[in-house]
Amino acid sequence: MQRLDVPVDRPYRHLSLHLYDREREEWSLYWSDARTGVLFPAVSGRFRDGRGEFHGDDTHDGKEVRVRFVWSGISAESAHWEQAFSVDGEETWVTNWIMDLTRR
Repeated sequence: MQRLDVPVDRPYRHLSLHLYDREREEWSLYWSDARTGVLFPAVSGRFRDGRGEFHGDDTHDGKEVRVRFVWSGISAESAHWEQAFSVDGEETWVTNWIMDLTRR
């Protein structure tokens, strides 16, 4: 796993769109960044007991992958987020992006 540290002098610009479906009681999270300008397919799920887990389908390097986002450690001042891919029907996951967020 590689760690991505975004230098303060080189901001990483992105957009995250979170939509809530009241009938399904489920969130859909969409992501885009300034490098591609593409809105990636949604991951959907819910928060329970202070943890959010969201799944969706996407492609990476031309291969179909199952994507998982996990939000945890959520407080008024911080949160932890992880992205993982599975290529074997969710038997195994490879975490490829971790972010620890803090309020300034």
